[in-house]
Formats: sequence, C-alpha cells, structure tokens
Amino acid sequence: MSPTGRRVLGILLALQDPDTGTAHISQDEMCATLGATKPAVNRGFRELRQCALAWLHKRGEYQLHPLITGGRLATTVTAVPDIHPANPQHLTQQRRQRFAAQTANLPHTT
Repeated sequence: MSPTGRRVLGILLALQDPDTGTAHISQDEMCATLGATKPAVNRGFRELRQCALAWLHKRGEYQLHPLITGGRLATTVTAVPDIHPANPQHLTQQRRQRFAAQTANLPHTT
C-alpha cells in the first residue's frame, strides 16, 4: 500500500464511529487534512477498496472492515468483502524484496 493509502486509512481509523466502524469525511476534507491532491487521495481510497480494508458506504461515509474495527459494522451493510492482499507482481523490485522477506516470516499452516 502506498504512503497515501496508509495515511487515508489512518484518518479513517481516527474518525471511525466506535459503534459502527464507519467514518464520515468528504473527499475535500480528506485532501485538506492530508495536504494531498484529489488524485492522490482517490488512489489511496482505491487501494483500500481493492484490499477490502474500507469501502464507500454512501457519499462521505466509509465503512472500515470489521477485522480492523473490532468487529463493528453499520447495520445497513449486508456483506463484508474478503480482504485481498496486493498482487506482488505489481510491486517494484524493492517492494517485492520486502514482501518476500515479510511472507517468509509468516507461520506455515497445513
């Protein structure tokens, strides 16, 4: 995930409703908070959607995945997507090396 994607996630986590796991913020507010451009913020949101860590619930309202909010969901959400890790083939060589080192440390299950 890009640095902007991590920053967007951090803002959403800071703003989340403790009962529902939703965060209310407009794109303009996110841009102002991060000091980033709309295209950069959009890329950050897209990364979160692709990984299923957060998704747009309705305009200005984002739902965070229950695994990162302690199991909380808005009552109007019907389905929770599976979390999808990024495809390592799309990463730069440096990121591929970091990805390989991190996955080498994961426990193997049978």
